[in-house]
Amino acid sequence: MSIWTCTRRCSTDTLPVLAALLLGLTALPAAANKDVIVDKVWVRESVPGQTAATLQLNLSVISAARLLGVSSPLAESGEIARVEHRGGRMQTRPLSSLKLAAHSTVIFGVRGLYLVLRGLKQPLNTGERMPVSLLLEVGGKRQTVEVSAEVRALELSYKHYNDPAVMDHR
Repeated sequence: MSIWTCTRRCSTDTLPVLAALLLGLTALPAAANKDVIVDKVWVRESVPGQTAATLQLNLSVISAARLLGVSSPLAESGEIARVEHRGGRMQTRPLSSLKLAAHSTVIFGVRGLYLVLRGLKQPLNTGERMPVSLLLEVGGKRQTVEVSAEVRALELSYKHYNDPAVMDHR
């Protein structure tokens, strides 16, 4: 038997095994916690006496999931909140969880959905990082996603009131 025959026979015999192996490797990332992507995570710096902070982030999921909660070691508690306009007033309603459709992205901090961290244990200063944990249920299994929020400078402006008596004191 020549080397060429052995090479052809070996590659022909092992082709189904290699194909199965490659298919198994391509399926691995979905099973290895790549169903959740969190980015653009930040929070504004706090002012003296401030006890709560709103977390801004984008939460993308590949598979259908449910956000069960948010927490940080720098806050006593966290909650998912929806702000709605009802009866001429804005009302905040805490949510026990939030259903996330497959192949979707939810932007927290705009459009009525917020992640609020209450009972801040220390001031949040520009340039620091705040550790945050998101508790999700994906495919019937609970998983915690750890992220780090950038603390950004507070930008105050009163010009949007359109009242000449209100001044911007920068």
